[in-house]
Amino acid sequence: MVGQKRGVLRRKLRRDMRQNAMQFLAMMLLCFLGTWVFAGLDANWRMEEATIESWISEGKLCDIWVTEPQISRTDLDRVKAVPGVEKVQSRITLSATLPNQPGTVKAVVHAFDGTPEMNIPFVQEGEALKPGDARGCLMEYQFARAQGLNVGDTVRVSVQDVDWDFQIRGTVYSPEYMMTQDDVRPDPATYGFILTDMEAFPLFPVNQLIIRLSPDADAARVEQAMTEIMPEAIVQTQATHASTTGARSYVNMFRNMSYLFPLLAYFVAALVVMTSINRLLDTQRIQMGTMKALGYENGRIRRHYLAYAVVPSLLGSALGLVTAQFTLPQVLWLMVEVYVKVPEVKYAPISLFTWIMAGAEVLMAVVLCMLHARGMIRECAADLLRPKPPKAGSRILMERIHFLWNRMSFNGKMIIRNIFRNKGRTMMSMIGLLFCNMLIICSFGLQESIPWFIREYYYGTVQYDMLVDLKTGEAGTPESYQRRLDAETVESMMSLSASLRSPAVTRTVNLTVLPDDVTLLRLGEEHAEMRMPREGLVLSTKLAEKLGVKPGETVRVLLTGETDPIELKVEQIAEVNIGLDAYMGRTAWESLRKGEFRPTSLMIRGASEEGKKQIDDMDETDRIRYPETQEKDSLQAMDSATASFAILSAVALGLAFVICYNMGLLNFTERTREYATLKVLGYHQREIRRLILKENALVSVIGVLLGIAPGYLLVGVILKMCEFDSMVFAPHITWPTIVLSSLATFAFSMLIQLLLASKVKKIDMVEALKSVE
Repeated sequence: MVGQKRGVLRRKLRRDMRQNAMQFLAMMLLCFLGTWVFAGLDANWRMEEATIESWISEGKLCDIWVTEPQISRTDLDRVKAVPGVEKVQSRITLSATLPNQPGTVKAVVHAFDGTPEMNIPFVQEGEALKPGDARGCLMEYQFARAQGLNVGDTVRVSVQDVDWDFQIRGTVYSPEYMMTQDDVRPDPATYGFILTDMEAFPLFPVNQLIIRLSPDADAARVEQAMTEIMPEAIVQTQATHASTTGARSYVNMFRNMSYLFPLLAYFVAALVVMTSINRLLDTQRIQMGTMKALGYENGRIRRHYLAYAVVPSLLGSALGLVTAQFTLPQVLWLMVEVYVKVPEVKYAPISLFTWIMAGAEVLMAVVLCMLHARGMIRECAADLLRPKPPKAGSRILMERIHFLWNRMSFNGKMIIRNIFRNKGRTMMSMIGLLFCNMLIICSFGLQESIPWFIREYYYGTVQYDMLVDLKTGEAGTPESYQRRLDAETVESMMSLSASLRSPAVTRTVNLTVLPDDVTLLRLGEEHAEMRMPREGLVLSTKLAEKLGVKPGETVRVLLTGETDPIELKVEQIAEVNIGLDAYMGRTAWESLRKGEFRPTSLMIRGASEEGKKQIDDMDETDRIRYPETQEKDSLQAMDSATASFAILSAVALGLAFVICYNMGLLNFTERTREYATLKVLGYHQREIRRLILKENALVSVIGVLLGIAPGYLLVGVILKMCEFDSMVFAPHITWPTIVLSSLATFAFSMLIQLLLASKVKKIDMVEALKSVE
């Protein structure tokens, strides 16, 4: 008998699922989408973190870089004696060119003292470099491929106008250069690294120490000790090393992204699943009363209805959990690996937090189902076999506004009464549409903001047509270029490396010296021209944030090769959204008596054909960069971010469609009795459909409008959480985007209502209106 009852309940469950297949499928899809986007983004950042951090660990990336023009044996011994220093290795670091390669190809050359004990390269092809090998070298794997060089080939390297020939022993990856770039983005066709032995450059002094700290070392104290031992040195840590921070920025961006938006999507899915289960159970009152009348125990009935929650939520969550591990991380890594170079990808297991979130979705559905079913099961069979009586009618607030109420049509009054009588259903529909529109606006706004802020920099802050980099030590005076070059405007800039130290933070940055009345680099608010102060510094927005300083406060500046830091006041903040840069006027620079103003680059606007030829023919011209090219490179560097935002857009649209369908279907099912009553009263099917569409259009418009402001605010929050170390992401959403997003949400809602309204003619009036009374 027990087995027979179980068999009956199983058949009933299958029949109920067939009859309500679309509602169960919608619940499963909502659980799938909510879990998939969260688990996928969580798996992605954990995979990237495992890949990058394991490579840093396996390659024994050093903790501190100390760079000085000449490091003595005494300096080396003093550094080794600092408490917390576990290992120190000296090397020669040089900037080089590859004269035999087409175009301008640069490389950084590291000549190690013996076998590398830190920053250990991973040999991809060939073999490791033997100690004392003065004629062999290791070359970055992607750099060698871009140059058409292979193991065994000879590469010519030019350092300070002297050429050396090296045989490539192997191609490698290095934990020190996960991102190898000399411009906006990594480009192995123009820049890479070469490793060799110190014996190859016997006439050059040691100019760099790499240091590894013991596990219990106080990193801040060691860094401070380095600056005291060699006050003129540039000291970098992993927190300020460009390649390391760049690679970790991707991890940080995806980590932050994997919480707010997915959690909101997850919350929306859970909210609609809760509503769906409650309404499905409400339609089972008579069946529940029948089961009680047939002698089924309350516990068995409760377990039967728990399957309404367990089956769709478990299937959806499990499917989202499994597929997320093999979809999102792989897609996003294809874009990240263009910039982050590692020898091997490490896949992270499903995190405990993801398991908890997937389990919480199922648990939430089960608990809500249990709570709702328990209240119904407590009723006696006779009460359950009667249809649930409708709520008693009452006058709504609008009825008291006589001059407005009396002018409304009968159908309008009926729509307004129905909305206010069913406040719970109306609120759930509005909340669902609010979140849908919020997520769609947010996802499209994120995609729009990235290109906008990049264009703002290259076509707002930057006003030159070309930036001409000059060879070190060969530049003339700024006035000479203004006289001889045929161009509308020629302005010079001098860039040099400097260490800026606030009370809390030390950063090695680019110090750019500009003409006092610079016009081709607009650093003021809304791209206004900013006259350089006659003394002190101007800091970029991001650098000021990193140093924790405001205008009027002072920072200590240590120039490369200098022994004494300079205390300078921060006069202004440059409103630029790209770069960790400090700026200084020519007058302020010359007042420091640190050398004359010699340009390292020329900013040029409106150069004639003759002027362009003059620039090409200058012996000191090293490289020419164009803002439009740099803009494209910057956009490509943000491909992974924009791709993830596009995925969020697809998820938001998917959620919107499923939510609108599910809410519409449940509303229609819940009101079948009312529609049947209208048919009995003589309403034509076309009139009933019109009533349905008008009522839902009103609810949809309100829900969509309520979602606009939260969507805009959410864009700013997510962009702030995903900022790179050298960029300030600003939200930018145009009205066309807001309108199109809102129309998409509204269209989804109305499309669903059109599909459901067509079911009016299929309503069985006898079945819908029958009662045991």
